[in-house]
Amino acid sequence: MKKLKILLIMLTLVVMCGCGKAKSTNIIEKFEQKINSTKSYQAIGVMEIVSNEETFSYDVNVDYKYDNFYKVKLLNKTNNHEQVILKDGNSVYVVTPALNKSFKFQSEWPDNSSQSYLLKSLLNDIKSTENPVVDENDDYYIVNANVNYPNNGKLKTEKIYFDKDGNLREVQVLNKDGNAIIRMKFNSIKYSVKFDDTNFSLDSLITTSCEENSTDPKCKDTDDSKETSSIKDIIYPLYLPEDTHLSTKDMVETDNGDRAIITYAGAKPFMIIEETAKANKEMEVTSVYGDPLFLSMGVAVLGSNSLEWQSGDVSYYITSSYLTQEEMMTIAESLSTASVVEIQNDK
Repeated sequence: MKKLKILLIMLTLVVMCGCGKAKSTNIIEKFEQKINSTKSYQAIGVMEIVSNEETFSYDVNVDYKYDNFYKVKLLNKTNNHEQVILKDGNSVYVVTPALNKSFKFQSEWPDNSSQSYLLKSLLNDIKSTENPVVDENDDYYIVNANVNYPNNGKLKTEKIYFDKDGNLREVQVLNKDGNAIIRMKFNSIKYSVKFDDTNFSLDSLITTSCEENSTDPKCKDTDDSKETSSIKDIIYPLYLPEDTHLSTKDMVETDNGDRAIITYAGAKPFMIIEETAKANKEMEVTSVYGDPLFLSMGVAVLGSNSLEWQSGDVSYYITSSYLTQEEMMTIAESLSTASVVEIQNDK
């Protein structure tokens, strides 16, 4: 009788452990089935990015249609600067609608790196992780996965939160110390959404100027006399590579406004160009070699020896044959919180 009781206790423990494991494994299988079976979805949420101890917040709206159509709207909540990553089946665009300006890529985005706001990308992260660990608390199943950010070695792993009904709620991308650098919170995800045929076209993002459409609500608060073609202060990076220092700085006038040219000399020479940007009457498309890269201040164009991005009404450009791509990113990130104080070097 005693042996029978022990056997029953052991059997109960095995069943309980098995059920827990089954539930944990099932959450991954359920997510995979949902993603593989969906033809379209719309995801809305808020993404926070930590850079230099400051947090940048974005409203994120993702439209997806099988199998290579994406429209990702990103609104910087600090300065209301909006950008859109658009994939129309073949080409990838990074668009600034307010300026009618677009960069066109021949890129493998989004498959060539992790994207915390795209469902298929999260599934790929899980599948590429050998034996992903699933934790559980009172509210969530938490899938621990590896990430692939080839241009940002600081990002190592991620935690993907599902509620007890299997709904995706949050993604945290962590550094080596386990600190969340990217936090994507999903407010809603709707599946099998019917999109208009033009939703994924570049033409849908063309902005009509206020001169041509004064009835547009966003034009009501526009001050035509407002000066937007001047740079009040040159922004200097807070980070410089070792043994690198400020060499020259020049401000020149162009047809579009001011252009600041800042050069650095030393062990890792490079140049920064800051210039005002004006809205085009028609969509301007510039073909580039490289990939879209998400920085804390917005989506940038990453080339082999250059980095370019837009923030508000100012365009930034970094170029160097001596900097690594990660060093260019670090310099760019330091500009987002920089002051106008000239920093000579950072050892």
